[in-house]
Amino acid sequence: MVDAFEYPRSPHIRQHGPDGFATHESYRPWLRDEFCFRCVLCLHREKWPTTSAFEVDHLVPVSERPDLRCRYTNLLYVCRRCNNLKSDLRIPDPCSIAYGSCLRVNEDGSIDALNKEGRTLVLVLRLDRADRVQQRRLIIETLIDAQKSANVRLLREWLGFPEDLDDLRKSRPPANDRLEGIEESWFSRRERGALPEIY
Repeated sequence: MVDAFEYPRSPHIRQHGPDGFATHESYRPWLRDEFCFRCVLCLHREKWPTTSAFEVDHLVPVSERPDLRCRYTNLLYVCRRCNNLKSDLRIPDPCSIAYGSCLRVNEDGSIDALNKEGRTLVLVLRLDRADRVQQRRLIIETLIDAQKSANVRLLREWLGFPEDLDDLRKSRPPANDRLEGIEESWFSRRERGALPEIY
């Protein structure tokens, strides 16, 4: 089964390269696809009923680097809770460091910081707060029960892709230095019949 709370074991490599939009919000469809419809910081997914709205966040705060306000490589896809907690604080870049080497989520929902960067993430995002641990535990228990009972419908509901995948061919940024990424987008994979049922 997919481990919903397993952080990536290698740094994220950006698949898309849109550039030139006048607002950072214009990059939302690209970021949704880029980060697989989940918060890059806490791994909560759009489809989960326990997840708040999602937002476009600046890795390096605009207050520090206003010139990076609309730079795609400075944008992340995060849930509102993580965005509010992060605010203007600096965190490790998931494209420079593997979060899987920083954080481990245990079956009981607790989280272990594995190094200095992990401690920063836990501290800034309050990933070890009791309510967050309980929420993770409940999700993990739900997924384990669904797997044990072979409840495929529930697994698809919790671990499947959203219905509203973005067709990135319709989003026309002024520039894009990674056009090949569009054909590897989740929408394009679904069109080819290559979209996995769960991820």
